[in-house]
Formats: sequence, structure tokens, C-alpha cells
Amino acid sequence: MESNDRAVTLLCGLALCTSAAARTQDPSSVPPTSSYSVAQSLKSLSLEQLMGIEVTSVSKTVESLGGAAAAIAVVSGEDIRRSGATTVPEALRFVPGIHVARRNSNSWAVSARGFSSVNSEKLLVLSDTRSVYTPLYSGVFWDVQDYLLEDIERIEVIRGPGAALWGSNAVNGVINITTRNARDTQGTYLEAAAGTEERAFAGARHGGRIGESGYFRVFGRYVARDDTFNPIATSEDDWRMGHAGFRADWEAGDSDTLTLQGDVYRGTIGQLAPAITVIGRPGPQGDLRVRVNGGNVLGRWRRALDDGSDVQLRVYYDRTHRDDPSYRDDLDTIDLDFQHRFAPIASHELLWGLNYRYTDNSNVGKGLLALDPAASRDDVVSGFVQDQISLLDTLRLTVGTKLEHNDFSGFEIQPSVRLAWEPVPAHVLWGAVSRAVRVPTRLERDISVDATDPAANPGIRLVGNDDFDAEELMAYELGYRWQVTDALYADVALFHSRYEGLASLEIGEPFVDPTDGRTIVPVLNRNLTDGSSEGLEALLSYAPMPDWRLTATYSYVELNLDPRGADLNRGAFLEGTTPRHNIGLRSSLDLPGNFQLDAQLRHESRIRSMPELVEVTGLPAYTELDVRFAWLGPQGIELSVVGQNLLHGRHSEFGTPEARGAIERGVYGKLAWRF
Repeated sequence: MESNDRAVTLLCGLALCTSAAARTQDPSSVPPTSSYSVAQSLKSLSLEQLMGIEVTSVSKTVESLGGAAAAIAVVSGEDIRRSGATTVPEALRFVPGIHVARRNSNSWAVSARGFSSVNSEKLLVLSDTRSVYTPLYSGVFWDVQDYLLEDIERIEVIRGPGAALWGSNAVNGVINITTRNARDTQGTYLEAAAGTEERAFAGARHGGRIGESGYFRVFGRYVARDDTFNPIATSEDDWRMGHAGFRADWEAGDSDTLTLQGDVYRGTIGQLAPAITVIGRPGPQGDLRVRVNGGNVLGRWRRALDDGSDVQLRVYYDRTHRDDPSYRDDLDTIDLDFQHRFAPIASHELLWGLNYRYTDNSNVGKGLLALDPAASRDDVVSGFVQDQISLLDTLRLTVGTKLEHNDFSGFEIQPSVRLAWEPVPAHVLWGAVSRAVRVPTRLERDISVDATDPAANPGIRLVGNDDFDAEELMAYELGYRWQVTDALYADVALFHSRYEGLASLEIGEPFVDPTDGRTIVPVLNRNLTDGSSEGLEALLSYAPMPDWRLTATYSYVELNLDPRGADLNRGAFLEGTTPRHNIGLRSSLDLPGNFQLDAQLRHESRIRSMPELVEVTGLPAYTELDVRFAWLGPQGIELSVVGQNLLHGRHSEFGTPEARGAIERGVYGKLAWRF
């Protein structure tokens, strides 16, 4: 602990440095071959230029971030590097409207606009447009979303519905992780790091040419992270992960581009508590280890047509295996997507597409969890159409809808209307009305778990419900962006959302089990909870000088739920799982001598309640600080030291007492070399 305290003193002292020294820096003294010149070119973008960054997640077409009719933020690769984050969830902490809470060493609650849980419920996460949302439990296994962060070009984050284009489960937000074109990752990159909590991680990447018009890269990565502090746990939550992959991009003439990419991973993940527990029934004991592996391959072809239109075809195959102490789960996914963009008449840009997804899931319980049937093959067939209409040079209307049929809830329609208006230069006012749904999961449709002794008569059993329908959302959004000066930018979004048919555990009609003649009292999910939420998300970015940028974010969310049934799962407690207030402050400063100093301060108000706990109890508010100090040397060398969670020896962010680990103060050093 003493060595940690010394590191904290040093890093906090660096964080308090003023920008006076930065004013004396002579940019001409920086060697043109240093990695500093690359980073500085990104930093030197004005705020106006940054707002012109192209995004694709809102309309599936290229548009500027500043003019998009949605609450969207972009986390660039440079933002990730300067944050010192080592995982995608940590990189998302300073996006307004996104709540990131670390439950322990390897699990996070990532949510948008309420409903925080480790399931990432109602949030669609994409990796180069490949969905990583699992149909097992309505969420994302964040512990296997591993990346060589150097290869991420940007993360586009939409708060609010994106279902009109992306389909079911894009309810409260869409996170689209986009990796860099192989053309932009030529040469070799090496990194190695070690620290107190980030015990060790290392990565290597090499990129080269394929003929005259092709590029490729291959990479490998390994990470080992320490466990968190939990005095009552009998198992540890440290984890190890290995990851390798490739990407190749070709440009065939002026009209065709082709991408082929894939990766594989394998890891061992510790648990503080079993994933499945039933009061009064014995579960897995001892050292709880989850063994995971998987892989995927994705191909994308795009052709630009002579009239300015284009067509795109994308297909991927994804396989995941998870051997948990409570169950074994295997999931195979095949996804085929086609889209066509064209301009039928002046001032209209029409985009339409078709999608087919097939999933083959097998889940075998180990004593407690059981699905009936254990294996399920399901498919989703969908189509969408969108029309972007330029009503005036300064007024754009976007209307569209997703039409979908899935094997869980049947037919769904998810429309949206978006309007963006630039009344005067540097001012954009936008609004949107959207409908989205979260479809049922296998746990809601197929579960079969005895909640009492399996031999008891009568017995209580948690059962699936084929009649459980999709949860529905109607969202109303209003936003305003203002480029105040070249050095000051403001972005504000307001929202009001109405939810119908949220999940609620209810007692059903007793029946006789035909296998043993026992009377069973079923407990099943029904759509008996409604609710509403409203809130505000704001970002203010200020660059007092070219070498210094300050960013402030603020989020407020108020969620109100109205159970109309027994609500045995205490779903109403979801009102309190997201902090009402979330504040972030970031500073990025370039110092003389090719040094960089970055500091990130965050504050979250208290968590008031959690459904897993019978009593209305939560976690206190907390404030934390991360600091990064780096030197960008010659020949592409970068040395950095990062301090994380520096204000406290340890603190808790999310989860029940038995499953959460206190997040401890940590420091790690990193060496990176680009050549």
C-alpha cells in the first residue's frame, strides 16, 4: 500500500500542473518522424473540425456528427489512448448518458438512460456492425469483448432508440465499435504493460500489402488482470484472456471495396459468486472458473454505382462457447445483410435493406439452471426502408421503419421520424420520435428451474412463457448543438420515454407435472409493468489553447416504474439502479519535450436500490480520478504511466455484496513502439 500511495502522490501532483509550460512549446522542435507528430495532428483539430467527423450509426449513411438528428457521441482512438482505458467499458465512462459501473474485475453494468444491470439490458452493441448481443439473457458478455485498443478507429454511441435501422433490442442505445481499415495499420506495433491491478498485458500487430490494391494486418494480444477485494467471497475474480485476429481490405478499381476479417479468443474468468443461485438449494462451490472461447469471420463487399448510389453485402459467422460452473452454453450465429442506397428524385436519398439471422443455441445446466428445450434454433427476418429528405438547404427530414419477424415475439414494426434544422450557421436543432422493442430471451421463454426442493409437493418452479411479448418503448427526443466559437462547443439532449409491457415475475395457474405427478406452482414472466423516464445529457468542450482541451459532461435520468402485478422479481427496484446524476471532467494537455498529461475526474450519485436485494438498499455516491502521464519519443516510442481510481484505496460501484468486488486503486506502466 505504501508504494501505491507514493505513486498516487506523484500522479496527483502531475495532474495539478498548469498549462503555463505548454505555452512555451515550439512545435517546430518536434521531430517529424516521432509518434508525437501523429498524435499532435489529431489534437490540433479544431472543435469545429471534430464536429465534422463522419458517423454512420444514426442513418447507416455517412453524415457529420454535428448534423446528425440523434444524441450521438464519438469516442475516437485518440480519446481511448489518452484515457488510459484498457477495456471498452472503461473507454465509455465519459460519454454523456452512458452509465458504466464495474461490478468486479471482469463484469460491468453498461446502460443508457436507466435500467442499469450487468445484462446491459436494452442496449445493442455492435462490433464492425456484427451484433454481440446474446439471445440467452438479453445482454452482452463484456468479459469477452476484448480488443487491441490501438486498432479501434472510433466507437459511435447513440443514446436513445436505433431500432428503425438496427432492429430489435436497440431500445435505449446503440454502441458501434469500428476498427481501423488495414490500410491505416501498416508497419509494426508492439505494446507491453504491467501494474498493480492490470498485472500484465501485451500486444503485437503487423500490417503489410497484398498486391497493388490490398492491405492486411494480423495481431495477437494477452491480458492478465488481478482480482478485486471481497472479504466474504471464497473464490477470486482474476482473469486471463488471449486474442488473435486478422483483417484485409482491398480496393478493386474505383467502385469496389472488399473487407475480410476475423478473430479467435480463449480465456479463463474467475467469479466471486455463482452466476445462478436459488435460495435453499445448493449451487456450485469452491474455485469458480468460467472457461470461454470463440471466434468469428466477417466479409463485406461494397460497390459504388455510376449514378452515385451504392450497394453493400455483409455476411458473418460467429461462435461462442462458455463453460460456466452453473451451465454450458454454445451459440452459433449466421447473419446476412444487404442494403442499397440511391436517390430516386432530387432532394431524396432512399436507403433500404434486408437481413436474415440464424442462431443455434445449446444451454445445458449443471444442477440448478435448466432450459426446456436445452437446444433451440431461431431466426430473424427483417427489412428496413429510410428516406432522407432535404426540405431546405438547412432542414432535413429522415423517416424510416424496421419490419421484423422473430421466433420469440413474432412480427414487430419499429418506425422513427427525425428532423435536423440549422437555423443559422453553427447552430443545429434536432428532434426525433421513435418506437423500439426488446424481444424476449431464452431465459424468459424456455427456463425451467425448481425454486424449491425438486422432490417437494407442491413445488414452485420458474417456467418459461411462450406468450411473453416484447417490451415496448416510445421515445421523444430534442437536442441542440452550438459551435459557440472555434474553441467552445456545446451539445444538449433532452428525452422522455414511455415503456409498456416490461417483464414482471408472476404466479401462474398450478398444474400437475406429468413426469412425477407433483403439483407445480409456476412462476413466469408476464408483461405487467409500465414506466417512463426523462432526463438530460450535456457536453461542453473548451480548448483554451491548441495544446489543451477541457471537456465536461453531465447526465440526469429519472426512471419511474409502475408494476401492475405482484412483481416478484422486484423489477420496480430498477428505478434506483442508475445514478440520477453523473458528472465528468476531462483534461488533455500537451507539455514541452513531447510529454502529455491527461486527467479524468468522475462523480456518480448514489445507487438507491437493486432488484437482487430484498431490502431497498444500494451503494453510496463516489468520486474518482484517473491520470495518465506519457512521453512520446523518437522512432515511434511511447512511454506512459497511468493511475486509476486514485482518490480511494478501494470503492464499490455495482452489484450485490457477494458478487461485487471493491475496485482498488491501481497504477500501471506501458511501453508502446510503432515502426
